[in-house]
Amino acid sequence: MCMLACATERGRGWDIQAPAPAAPAVSLLLLGETGFPGRIAAQVAAEVERTLAARRSAGVPVVLLWLGDAIGDACAPETTWSRPGLAQLARLARAHQSAGGGSFAVLGVQEWRCGAPEMTLRTGTEVDPWQQPAPNYVVRVERDGSAAVVSACSNQLCAVDAPGPDALVDLVLVDTAAWQGPPPPRLRAAADASLAQQQALLAALEAAPPQPTVPRLLVSHHPIETAGAHGQGALFPDSAYFLHNEPLRRAIDRGLFAGALSGHDRILSATADIFDATKRSSRFWLKQPVFQVVSGATARPDGPRGGRRGWVYYQGQALKPDLLSNRAGFAELLVDPGDDFAAQLHQRKRGRWRAAQISIPRERPPHPTETPSPVMDPCLYCDPQAPPQ
Repeated sequence: MCMLACATERGRGWDIQAPAPAAPAVSLLLLGETGFPGRIAAQVAAEVERTLAARRSAGVPVVLLWLGDAIGDACAPETTWSRPGLAQLARLARAHQSAGGGSFAVLGVQEWRCGAPEMTLRTGTEVDPWQQPAPNYVVRVERDGSAAVVSACSNQLCAVDAPGPDALVDLVLVDTAAWQGPPPPRLRAAADASLAQQQALLAALEAAPPQPTVPRLLVSHHPIETAGAHGQGALFPDSAYFLHNEPLRRAIDRGLFAGALSGHDRILSATADIFDATKRSSRFWLKQPVFQVVSGATARPDGPRGGRRGWVYYQGQALKPDLLSNRAGFAELLVDPGDDFAAQLHQRKRGRWRAAQISIPRERPPHPTETPSPVMDPCLYCDPQAPPQ
C-alpha cells in the first residue's frame, strides 16, 4: 500500500521558511498545465495574484511564463478563458500586462492538438493573456523587469539582438511539443517548420559571442529530465535527455543554458544540477552544470488525488530533485544581477500555502573529466547492492 501513496514531498527546504525576495531581483513566475478549470485552478490563481501584489510591494518586477497546455480541452479562447479558475488566471495576467509586466508562452502538446501554430500564435488581450510571436523565440529581460522579444527568423535563418548593458537574462523559448508531441498528421508540415526554426535559432545563439553577465535559460514545455509521471521509466515516459531533438541536446551539452524552466509534468520540482539524472536516463555526461525548475501543478496536480499518476510506482527513475512536491502550486525563479539564482516553489498543503527555496550559484565551473556516478540500478531510491561473489 505504500506504493499507492499519492501525496509526495521531498527536500529539507520545506522545513525552512523561504525568504521574501527584494529589489533588485526579478521574478520569473512559472505557470504550467493551467488548462484544467475548477476549484484547484481558482485557488492557485488567488495565490498567484497575492504573490504578484507582494512582489510589487517589494519592488520586484515579475515576468509570467506560460509553459504549455494552457488551453486544456477547450480549443476556443472565448471558452477557455471563461471557465472557473482559468478566468481568474486570464484576468490577473491581463491586468499584469496592462501595468507593463511581461507575459510569454511556449506551445504544449494540447496546443498542437488544437491546431498550433495557426490558432495559438495570437496577440491581443481579447485572445490569450500572453505574447507568443513564433513557436521559437528569445525574450530579453532587463534589470528593471522590462521584457521584449529580441529574435527574428525568416527563411530558416535567425538573428538575435546583442544584449545591452542593462540586460539581465535571456529566455530562449522553444517548441518541444513539435518533436515530442507528436502533432496530428495534418500538422506535420507545421511541426517540421517549427523544428527547422528551432534549429536555426539555436545555431544563431551558438554563433553569438557568450555574455557571462547575461545567462541564457531554456524555457520549454517538456523538461530535460523529470521526477514525475513523464520521467524515464515512469507511466508516460517522454521527458528525458535522450528523447529531445538532436539540435536541442547539442545546445544543452555545449553549455548554452545555465538552467531550464518547464512544465508538462504535473509536479513542482527544483534541481540544482541534472547531471546525475542524465547519467541515469541517457548514460550521458553533461559538460556543464544545468539547473532545472518544473512547474506543472497549477490546475491538476498529480497528488493527493491525482490517480495512478501520483503513485510512487509510476514515477520517474532518473531524477532526484532537491525540492519536490506533487501538490497544487507554482514555481518562481528569482534572478538577481549580483547574486545567485533562487528557485522557489509554492505549494498548497491542507488548505495553507507555504514555500521552499534552493539557491543555485550563478557561476559554476565545468564538471571534472572524471566524476562519481549515481546508482545505476533501476530502483532510484533503493540502496545499492554489491554484486554477489
